[in-house]
Amino acid sequence: MNALLASKACDLTGLIALCFAQHGCFVPNALVDLFKGEQQKNVDFGFLRAMEIIGIDVEQGVMLIYDIICQYIVYILTRIGHLLPKDLKIETAIDHLHVHAHKDDCFYRFITTFIPGAAICAGQILESLWSNLNTISPTVRTATLPHRAEMLDDHCCDSNHKKMLAMPETLCSRHFTATTTVAKSDEYFLHLSSTIDPAMRVAWQSEVEAAEVQRPGNVQDMHVYAARVSDTLGVKSASAATLLASALASRSASSRAKAAPSASASTRVTGGASASASTRVMGGESASATNLATPQDLWMEYALVVEETQ
Repeated sequence: MNALLASKACDLTGLIALCFAQHGCFVPNALVDLFKGEQQKNVDFGFLRAMEIIGIDVEQGVMLIYDIICQYIVYILTRIGHLLPKDLKIETAIDHLHVHAHKDDCFYRFITTFIPGAAICAGQILESLWSNLNTISPTVRTATLPHRAEMLDDHCCDSNHKKMLAMPETLCSRHFTATTTVAKSDEYFLHLSSTIDPAMRVAWQSEVEAAEVQRPGNVQDMHVYAARVSDTLGVKSASAATLLASALASRSASSRAKAAPSASASTRVTGGASASASTRVMGGESASATNLATPQDLWMEYALVVEETQ
């Protein structure tokens, strides 16, 4: 619906809609027109209308899934906090489609998989709804504003009506799928848990529970889900560094010995310490033989050394 964003001749440049994450029905009276880009004030208006229509209970709270929630939620209380129900708890999340385009921190903080009560929810039901509305996009572009609003309302209401009629069959199908796969999921989970040290599993569980409690006020605590790489890989770090340095020195000496006929060496002394640099010529171009190795090169060298010593 943002196809006319670059045009100066159009009155509206897009559309914002709110829907329920689980069953995908449009929230009535929560379709908001965009006038110039996707501004936060347009989303604020749609969110406030949704809260008014749904009649959400303060104790129940609400989960808002938005593809840029990490930016949108920062000043939401400053903008519309006085219009929201008092003490309303807002859980924030990013759908599985857009979260991978964010930085890694957003994955642990906002992915629905790590939010208690979110259930199994992709959070991107609107993409499938937009595909249906895209079929009428060429028509509404040239329609008058009242006709455009009526067409969008009719198609959204028709989508909700079809979901309501098909909901019993869909729920029965999903319930059957859930009951047939829960046993396999439990078996896999128990097998995976049995491979972990019990003390470590208890520690992880306590960390996760503490992070989930603190999440509404501090999403940074969700970083306990991040991968933790040990500083040891079969040997002590100091031993690995010593072994790696020895291997690099021997390989460097071997390379200089092989390139002796076509290499020139120079030595400079700085503060009593000498540093040597060698250059070999290949096909008319010179390449430094003692360039600093990247971390990837160092680990490749280390892997080769470990393989040779075994």
